[in-house]
Amino acid sequence: MTCDVLSEEFARRFERGVWRELIESAMVEWSPDETTNLYGSGFDGTETEYLRGDPADDIRDYLEGAEPDLSSLIERLGDRAPEAEELGRNWVLSRQRQGAGLWDCGYGPEGDRLHEQAIFYGDILLEISGVEEDCDGWVVRVL
Repeated sequence: MTCDVLSEEFARRFERGVWRELIESAMVEWSPDETTNLYGSGFDGTETEYLRGDPADDIRDYLEGAEPDLSSLIERLGDRAPEAEELGRNWVLSRQRQGAGLWDCGYGPEGDRLHEQAIFYGDILLEISGVEEDCDGWVVRVL
């Protein structure tokens, strides 16, 4: 049975994994001597109402190009296949060249190719604006 990695559900779950990784790894600089971990401030990757510059176009483009390798990986691993959210998180790590990501998860040659495809998209930079003490009012944009 093949997996439709381009389904809206798969893409939505992949995107949720992307945002969670971005938010957990984002450091907000409020002053030269103080940074805040965005995840520790209440964001958990689901508050998309605060997020602008959504990387949805990059994600859709990536999924379309990576569909053969993703399908092969998911079919080959069966029940051990990673969830879409996990793949999204690892895509960010690969894309940002964090020393981890799709290449080091035991995914074999598909993982290596998926990693190389992710690098093509480059770093995702976040810009956060708002008052430090009012994280509910922050606006997070992808630059």
